[in-house]
Amino acid sequence: MKSLTIILIIFLAMITGKVNATNLRGQIVRNIGGTYQPLPATRVDLMVWSNNKWTSYSYAITGADGFYYFNNFPPGATFCLLVLGHYYPPKPLQILNIPPPQYQDLPVIST
Repeated sequence: MKSLTIILIIFLAMITGKVNATNLRGQIVRNIGGTYQPLPATRVDLMVWSNNKWTSYSYAITGADGFYYFNNFPPGATFCLLVLGHYYPPKPLQILNIPPPQYQDLPVIST
């Protein structure tokens, strides 16, 4: 009975932690000959404003379609993205409170 109670508490803690989380999704494209093509295999750093400076919180690699994903981040943080040595977007964003499985869609980044 004691082990069942412990398992139940752990399960409830896991569910509660995921409820207050947001998934982020975006795409990176490159202008090639006047058309925009997805930019695959590119590192995207999620930079969070903390202690009066930008701190790398996590990173993702774009897929063949140029999309990248960040999962289960706490809402409310101010952030921007670091891609190929440049910060995007020009004005920092905030992580919204959009529960999974939905995504907070970020502006397309054109390099």
